[in-house]
Amino acid sequence: MSRQKQKRIKYFSKAVNDNGLTLIECLVAIAVIGMTTAVIAPVMVFSIATRVQSQKAEQALQVAQGEIEKIRLLVERGGDYSVPLASYPSTSIVSIASTAGPISTAAAFNSTTTNVAKLVNVDSNADNEFAVQVFRSVGSTPTGSPVPIAFDVGVRVYDTRAFQANSTNLATSTASLSFTSGEGQRGSRPLAVIYTSFLKGDRDGSLCNYWRYVRSTPTVSTTGIADCN
Repeated sequence: MSRQKQKRIKYFSKAVNDNGLTLIECLVAIAVIGMTTAVIAPVMVFSIATRVQSQKAEQALQVAQGEIEKIRLLVERGGDYSVPLASYPSTSIVSIASTAGPISTAAAFNSTTTNVAKLVNVDSNADNEFAVQVFRSVGSTPTGSPVPIAFDVGVRVYDTRAFQANSTNLATSTASLSFTSGEGQRGSRPLAVIYTSFLKGDRDGSLCNYWRYVRSTPTVSTTGIADCN
């Protein structure tokens, strides 16, 4: 083999061995990756936290609507629904929206107080995801009737973590579902709130009793309503 050919082989071998990343290039690559991660990570945290909060709020609304439908079914079936209705605590406050928030949780509603929320498990695992507070007004009950023909119901659904962090001072207005990096307002406010009225209109005296009920006093004049005179 000629000396010139040997030199060419040695040159190309050296060139091949010198190919690759230098230490400085590695450091630059690491720095770029680090900066990219630093920029993307907060956005990912905000995105995931906001998505979790929205999913929780949707589940909470379904729980609240479910409780309303249970009571609606009782009223629509008719008959004497006083016993199942009595399991929901009543309040004498004129505006049920002014009812204070719950301060404790239990496996079932407490018929004697409105400040106990029932634990709810929506996915059949070992943990309860929500605590639902349901309460009703005393309503208007015709003479001789075992059940009210008109009453209001309030439902508030809280994240159970709210009781772990702030069980004695929970708010009653709905949590804001704005962009968040953590639990947001669901740590102190209900994720879903529903207030609605129920009327049993096929009972004797329903019109008069409902008229008195919506006027918030049983002694309001019914002048002008022929059936009530």
